[in-house]
Amino acid sequence: MKFNYKLHRLCGASYGCPGATQSSLGSSSSSSSIGGNLVYDSTGNVLLSPVSNRVQIVDLLSHAVRTLSVQARSNIRTLTLSPDDRLLVIFDVDDYCCVVNYRRGVVLHRMKFPRRVRDAKFSPVDGRYLAVTHGKNVRVWRSPGLVREAAPLSLHRTYGGMGDDVLHLDWSSDATALLGCGRDGTAKVWTVDTVKDYVPATLSGHKSAVVGGWFE
Repeated sequence: MKFNYKLHRLCGASYGCPGATQSSLGSSSSSSSIGGNLVYDSTGNVLLSPVSNRVQIVDLLSHAVRTLSVQARSNIRTLTLSPDDRLLVIFDVDDYCCVVNYRRGVVLHRMKFPRRVRDAKFSPVDGRYLAVTHGKNVRVWRSPGLVREAAPLSLHRTYGGMGDDVLHLDWSSDATALLGCGRDGTAKVWTVDTVKDYVPATLSGHKSAVVGGWFE
């Protein structure tokens, strides 16, 4: 006998899971409050929150909650949504990635990243690029499409120069510059495309890991 059941809601601790917490910054007990990140859609009225290996969608206007049917292989560490709300990219604590058609709730691609992924961000405006931390480096990929293909990600450029793992990323509003925050206590600003005579700026002064930084 077949039943046409559909998952409506998942009960759990929103935007926090033990597996993602312990792997985010290391084994330090100070990281116990850090879990998966929160993401708003383009309207600002819908909030996406990881719960274990699933994603809950909270409508802040109607207070309705639903759970995406897709699931990661393990607890979610970070997720990012394209500016046009078409693509949702999910990374779990084992560095496996799911590229999801957000509007249809269908997995388009699954892949494994060779290095620890701690943060990922789509470029603003058109979502043309996807920036992903890659150990001490940052890799910027051309965003995948909405059709299944053998190699969905095409590497645009790799940025380096950090002394330790990159923990956080942020784009400038025009998507021409990228900020990376590192465990070595510094932050660095790169240009997405090569600019003549530009040397990536290094911002220092912190005595411990820089866990967040943003363009104003």
